[in-house]
Order: sequence, then structure tokens, then C-alpha cells
Amino acid sequence: MILPEQHTRILAADPIQVGDLRLLPSVLVDTKSERWSEQGLFNKVSIRPVSIVVESPDGARWHEIPNTASDEISRMMAVAGGIAVVSILMMALIRWVRHT
Repeated sequence: MILPEQHTRILAADPIQVGDLRLLPSVLVDTKSERWSEQGLFNKVSIRPVSIVVESPDGARWHEIPNTASDEISRMMAVAGGIAVVSILMMALIRWVRHT
């Protein structure tokens, strides 16, 4: 089995000028490439904002953009897994009580 190639890099986007402010966004680009057969190649590219630098006459400030969507999805998956485990234990306990 051949593992897919994965490349992760942070790229700076084009600067945005807003009045006397200059915004410098950066994005995280994650590329996965996998060959399925002799003719086919599967590429998956995901992009998410990482940070923005605000340059003003007073100086520059860096602001991180948190990945809250991924954190929330992970939290929901953990809760769903916990509910499934508790449900299985309750069903097993009910069956055990009925048979004794």
C-alpha cells in the first residue's frame, strides 16, 4: 500500500490596503496526493486562514485566527462517542438484569 503524499505550507496572501492600514493575511495550505491506479490521481487541497498582520503608522500587530470549526467538530465527535459507549453499557446492563 502506498501512502499519500502530504505537503503543508503557510503562504502569504496579497496585501490589502484599507486607508492607512495594510493587512497581510496568511493561509495554511494542506495538499494530499494519492495515486489510485495507473491513470488516476486524487488530489485534496484544504485551505484555512491562519493569521493576519495589521500594519499601521503606530506599528504592526499580529492576530492569530483560531481553528474553532475543527475544535468544535472534534468536541462533538467525542461527545457522540461517549453517548454511544454509555448506551452500549446500558443495553448490556438491561440484558444482564433481565436474564438474572
